[in-house]
Amino acid sequence: MRFLSYLTALFLAALLAGCGGAAPASFGGGSKDPVLKLALQTIAGASTNSIAAFGYTLLNVMLTDPSGNAIPNQVVEVSGDSSQIIFPEGTTALTSSGFVAFKLARASVDATGAGVVTVTYNYKAGSLAKYPDGSAPPTADMVVTASLNYQIAGGNITLTNMNVGTPTLAAYGTRIISVQVNIDGAPATSTPVSVSFIASCGTVAPASASTNSQGIVQVSYSASNPGLDNDQGCSNTVVSIVASALGATPVSGRLGIDIAAATNLMFVEALPSTIYLAGSGGVTQSVIKFRLINASNAPIQGQNVLLELKDLAGGIPKTSFGTVGNVNPVTLTTNSSGEVSVAVFSGPVPTSVSVKASLVSNPAISTTSSVLAIASGRPVQSRLSLAVTTLAIEGWQIDGVTTDLTLSMADRQGNPVPDGTAVNFVTEGGVMIPPTCTTVNSRCGSTLRSQNPRPADGLVSILAYAQGDEDFVDLNFDNVYTPGEPFDDLGNAFRWDGALTGGTTGPYVAGYFTVPRAGSVNCAGGFLGRPNSCDGVWGAVDVRQQAVVAFSTSHAAFTNAVRTSNSLVVTIADLNGNSMPTGSTIAVGTSGLCLATSQSDTAVPNQTGSMRLQIALDSCSPADPVTVTVTSPAGTSTVFSSP
Repeated sequence: MRFLSYLTALFLAALLAGCGGAAPASFGGGSKDPVLKLALQTIAGASTNSIAAFGYTLLNVMLTDPSGNAIPNQVVEVSGDSSQIIFPEGTTALTSSGFVAFKLARASVDATGAGVVTVTYNYKAGSLAKYPDGSAPPTADMVVTASLNYQIAGGNITLTNMNVGTPTLAAYGTRIISVQVNIDGAPATSTPVSVSFIASCGTVAPASASTNSQGIVQVSYSASNPGLDNDQGCSNTVVSIVASALGATPVSGRLGIDIAAATNLMFVEALPSTIYLAGSGGVTQSVIKFRLINASNAPIQGQNVLLELKDLAGGIPKTSFGTVGNVNPVTLTTNSSGEVSVAVFSGPVPTSVSVKASLVSNPAISTTSSVLAIASGRPVQSRLSLAVTTLAIEGWQIDGVTTDLTLSMADRQGNPVPDGTAVNFVTEGGVMIPPTCTTVNSRCGSTLRSQNPRPADGLVSILAYAQGDEDFVDLNFDNVYTPGEPFDDLGNAFRWDGALTGGTTGPYVAGYFTVPRAGSVNCAGGFLGRPNSCDGVWGAVDVRQQAVVAFSTSHAAFTNAVRTSNSLVVTIADLNGNSMPTGSTIAVGTSGLCLATSQSDTAVPNQTGSMRLQIALDSCSPADPVTVTVTSPAGTSTVFSSP
């Protein structure tokens, strides 16, 4: 708080005495109470009852004795509605010569209406020996207050001189931007004005700020969007930055953002990573994707990338890309994600390929995709194998006993067939669950469950078949069938239900299940092929394989027993002459000095036919009893005794 000059003091004294201008406010209690006198004054010295729209308004205060003489060196305090007015130089002051002037300012540009400003003097008994007029002050503490009404003046706010600096900024760059705020044409130096900023790309921090002592608002602009995935730093764009304030017309500036330099071209994916030979029935196209990024790992849009196909096998191209049949380089432009994608198409020959990508504007930035395998064709007959986990199950009298079957396949080059190749299973007895499966890693399977029907001989035939190609002899080594080359002309696949123990194939008999396909050419039919049902041309065919599973009885039959002094040999089978259930246990019993020193099997092996058990004996006479007990997996025991 500055001291008033002598002339100002004289002016204030005259004003507070009631000379012209706005009427002063005063308050005093009894005849001995100190008196506070208040008046508002413009910064130019004119009396007023308004708080200026900008700048300062003075609240002049005089503390006097009852005779009107100024009381020096006393502390007074001013207060008011903080939402309307502020006191830039504080709310307490010393009446140096009995006078003090408080600076008042509009609290904000939003402040409007009228209010009351109050000055308080806390008198302490004994703090004054006597008044300036010589009279005695009060003998008790007291609070003296005085209030003055005011009106807040409105003002015209304008934003000018939007400054965004030089016309361009590097991607991810930062700089200070500013705007001048005027009230009634003069800088808003005392009344704070809040200005908000918004950018079409990038970040302004803080998003809103108030004027400084020069009426200027300064904030920081950054050409980046930290919370945005794949932030490209506003690369290669023109950014508009708009400043706005309540009651003012918005102003804007434009800033060009440079292209972010590419630093890396990266391979993203090949989807799928394995495709199949043309005409194989599997997926024959893969999409290979690359991404161009800058130093901040953000994608770069609108850049040309050269793509080249590399057939790792060399020689005549066996694959194409971009469009079917094309092997020439392809140029593509990166999208908003910085990516380019190109399709690769398989040919007729198994091979491996990759795609090289290079940035046209800087070929040193390049990369190569992972290897794409083109290795699989459709299955052929010579590459099929059908495996059974348990060849004899206890299913003759028991429902629900199972065994698993797995069909493994390959194309004519020994490569895996396309995932998803469908395989069908049909059975002479029981049920297949599921009846079809699709390959993963060139194999799939099903489960045979025991139930009716049960073949009279207890042997159940299962046929598995799938769409494939007929085998041929590739005389010109191009991996493609050429008319005139020898091939296996297969007839319609059938399931051979005349299974014999240990055998899975035999001649076709009318009434056997047959896969219904066209074909009437005279032929032998080939493996499990119905005669005279060929088509005479190389092409698609049902490749097929068969297995036999025994539905074995729970009780055993013992035949062909031969007993000597040192051995016992006996044939063990189920009641249909097939194998007892796989895993049935075999126990040999003796008595006295007679001992069984060894036996050829302690459990029934995994097979469909009967077994021959050999037992070595020691110290046994022909009359010494020897027993053989066979116990099925379900717990049924059958005992054989010799003699």
